[in-house]
Parts: sequence; C-alpha cells; structure tokens
Amino acid sequence: MSDYIRSLLSEEQEQNLVEAITEAELQTSGEIRIHLEKSTGKSTAENRAKHWFGKLQMHKTAEKNGVLFYLAIQDRTLALWSGEGINEKVPDNFWQEIIDLMIAEFKTGHFSEGLTSGVQKTGKALGQFFPRNSDDVDELSNEISKG
Repeated sequence: MSDYIRSLLSEEQEQNLVEAITEAELQTSGEIRIHLEKSTGKSTAENRAKHWFGKLQMHKTAEKNGVLFYLAIQDRTLALWSGEGINEKVPDNFWQEIIDLMIAEFKTGHFSEGLTSGVQKTGKALGQFFPRNSDDVDELSNEISKG
C-alpha cells in the first residue's frame, strides 16, 4: 500500500475495515466498498467517486444498491456515491449525516474508526431498505481499493 495511505491506515486497521464491511453486508443485500487515493487531481471528490463507482463495476449489482466511500487522502476530501436503487429510498440528508459522523472522527485523528462508523451506519440503514435475502451472494469484493 502506498505510504500516503499506510500513514493513516495500518494493515491491521485495513483488515478490520474489510471485516466491518463484511459484517455490515450481513444485514443487507447492499454492497459497500471503500476506495482510497492520494488526490482527486483537478477533479472533485464527487466526480472521482462516480468514476471509481463505475470502474469498480458497482453499478452492476442486481438491485443497484452499491455504496462507495471515496477518500482522497492528501486533499482531505471524501464523497459517498451510491447506486440508483439506494438513491430512490434513502432520505435526502442520509449521506450527509454519514459524512458528518466520519469527519467528526477524522478531526480527532481516528481515521480507521471514522470509516468503520460510516460503514456500520450504512449497513444498518441499508438493512432497512434492502434486507438480506437467504440466497444473497456477495456480488463485489470487500477489499479496500486503492488508486
């Protein structure tokens, strides 16, 4: 993993995040991913999140219920991007509440904890809108992607 990411997230913390994603997805048919990169370049966090959402093929989930947590470490920016199925069901302020929760943790130096809190809250909420079915399969990797 790149030094700029490793400075904020140890291998153990990364594994704990993967486990948090796995546990969150046990509550829902929704799919959660995290993508970390150094910078947005000349783009915005939202545009980069949209780009990676497509590149990671998150739009191809059966129920269009993928959520991407996008973070540009050096720029200190983040965005959440979700599939069409989710956007039709969650309240308007839902994603901002999760971002605010994460930022509060980040400001106190708790990067891993902020991501974990965001993942857990997302999993719980998605469970209400997209409950896990007995025949549910994990459609996407839970590994953290990096670019």
